Amino acid sequence: MSKIALLHSEHGKGIRYILGAAIVILLVFSLAMSGEMQSPEFCGRCHVIKPYYLTWENSPHSNVSCLSCHVEPGTGYVSVLMQRLREFFVYVSGDVTLPIKGRKEISSETCLNCHSPNRRITPSGDLTIPHTEHLGYGTGCVDCHPGVAHAGLSAMETFRPDEKTLASFKNTRYEDFALTKTGCLDCHDGNRATYNCEACHTQTRIPENHYYADFGYRHGNAVREDIGDCMRCHTGFGKNRTWEGNTVPEITRNARFCRDCHEGVRPVTHTAFWSVGHKIPGKSDPTGCLVCHDWDEPAPPLRKANVITCAACHEQTPEGHDDPRWYWDHKEMVKEKGSFSCFDCHGATSCFTCHTRENVGFGR
Repeated sequence: MSKIALLHSEHGKGIRYILGAAIVILLVFSLAMSGEMQSPEFCGRCHVIKPYYLTWENSPHSNVSCLSCHVEPGTGYVSVLMQRLREFFVYVSGDVTLPIKGRKEISSETCLNCHSPNRRITPSGDLTIPHTEHLGYGTGCVDCHPGVAHAGLSAMETFRPDEKTLASFKNTRYEDFALTKTGCLDCHDGNRATYNCEACHTQTRIPENHYYADFGYRHGNAVREDIGDCMRCHTGFGKNRTWEGNTVPEITRNARFCRDCHEGVRPVTHTAFWSVGHKIPGKSDPTGCLVCHDWDEPAPPLRKANVITCAACHEQTPEGHDDPRWYWDHKEMVKEKGSFSCFDCHGATSCFTCHTRENVGFGR
């Protein structure tokens, strides 16, 4: 064998030895790291995954590893390794937008590795939920429990994992992971599934006045009397007893349950005959009126009232009425054109009521 052929042969063997050694090292490294790589702490080192790690730490699943939920039952080690490599390449390419939108939901089979579908009673004892029936209807676990591990991060608006944002994730509380009443109402809307509270609640009952035919018309009186009593049901399952605002108008404008019905819809009291006597309840109890007619701006982040002026209901604003000085200057219009047109809207005693109360003379 020539020297050149011998060199080529030895060179080839050297390359094969190096490749073989590299493969062995890679396998040993993978096996050595596999235990650590399965730990949530390893996942939390990545700044992109850090928000998910922090919320997981405060969640009811904090004693469950990431892979227990994020790897489907029966998935082989090679498939898991390939998935990690894909995620690594996505990460190093910089093509990561938070929140991360998963390609698929966690399957019910994954949840059932630990949870029994035969459970019916919740810890509070008030709710009886037939999980087996829900699964039989095709409802998946994550349909009802979407934020059970990460407090609903995936449903958030786009955010950056900066220090301020991460600090807020450190403060997630147990109720941030709980079911919400609005989640149940996505299905229990009276069409897809029953809207009857007693179908699931064993202790909570619909108040008797809710069955009155005119409750939709008169429930404002009950709201103004004790809005806290209303909020016990209309802010969730009783876990979250707080709401935004201090007054009835502020709470009403900010409570989702109230807004869902009332936003953009005139109150049922505002019929064609409302203009005849609307000033009477407005003077005796203006709380309800202030939900829409409040000019005062609340402190952020409370919602402002959608101020409705006279012109929003009346076909037109009489001449001069939109001038802030109309209160002072209207007597000139009365002197010039007479008072008969005023009584199209104002009562016959309006002049005397206002001027007598304010002790203002009629002038000449």
